[in-house]
Amino acid sequence: ALKTGNTTAKWGYAFSANENESYKTIFALLEKKVTVYRTRTGFKTSTGKIPAGSFVVKGSSTVKELVNNMDISTVALESKPKVTLQKTKMPRIALMVSWFHDMDAGWTRYIFDTYHIPYTQIHPGDVASLDFSKFDILIFPDMSKSVLMDGKYSESGYSQPNLPPEYIKGIGKKGLQKIMAFVNNGGKIMSWGRSTNLFEGTQTIQDANGQKETFVLPYRNIAPGMQKKGLYCPGTFIRVNWKAGSPLTFGMEKQSGIFYRGNPVFKTWLPGFDMDRRVVGWFPETHLVMSGYAENINMVGNKPIMVWLRKGKGHLILYGFSPIFRASTPVTYKLVFNGILM
Repeated sequence: ALKTGNTTAKWGYAFSANENESYKTIFALLEKKVTVYRTRTGFKTSTGKIPAGSFVVKGSSTVKELVNNMDISTVALESKPKVTLQKTKMPRIALMVSWFHDMDAGWTRYIFDTYHIPYTQIHPGDVASLDFSKFDILIFPDMSKSVLMDGKYSESGYSQPNLPPEYIKGIGKKGLQKIMAFVNNGGKIMSWGRSTNLFEGTQTIQDANGQKETFVLPYRNIAPGMQKKGLYCPGTFIRVNWKAGSPLTFGMEKQSGIFYRGNPVFKTWLPGFDMDRRVVGWFPETHLVMSGYAENINMVGNKPIMVWLRKGKGHLILYGFSPIFRASTPVTYKLVFNGILM
């Protein structure tokens, strides 16, 4: 690829989906209201092949000035690529953050701020009065289900902070119904780590006429049973296979590592009625540990670790790990960026 400052583009520029810096540049361009397109298929240029999921921007002084000031390689395009280009827009993001010691949410905010991703910070107690029509995506970083639902820890070993009542409110059952209605009506959920437990089991939504629908999303976390049988993964770099061709895995190799703590492990089944599901990432059968220590880790072999679910008009993206763990796992950042832009 050529550095933009060293070449002149007759038509525009292409940014490879293989590079995190491409996403950083694209988010910055979207912030400046620049029109950005994304390819669903790869294409060839005079300097090489551009992979599927890459970004295309028509040349302008704004684009060139921004790109010249960033550490990014681009490909100058002589003409508009002869592939289908899909217009990309920045969704309106609500990021769930608790009032407690919320490390993963803090690191998520750091990544978003660094990569020019705008968001609105919300808390579990805000859900009851939140106007969901102002958002396209709700993002739930790794946090306890009990903190989300009840505003307090249920796990042993955690002391309850002495906070005013307004800081220890949870989502509650009605709030969770409101969230599921948001999905059913076309919203998107991105959830990783322990927060994925929030959407497991029986869910209920109620329409404007008071009609209730009860359903179960086609997944559950089977890690607790495995841990009782000896699965132990205290924080290890584990090998994962990624589904080729999925918009969620644009820019990813077919296999890479994730930082993993042994929980969750997903099980999925055939969906019914107005639901669908796709396994996006799964553990290989053997040779899982890339770095670190684990016991009985082959128990998770061939099990899903990242799942896409559809419910009604909306969908959920569930990650059984933190894809931005302490801003130290850049190999999996794209899984979040793709989820945002999907």
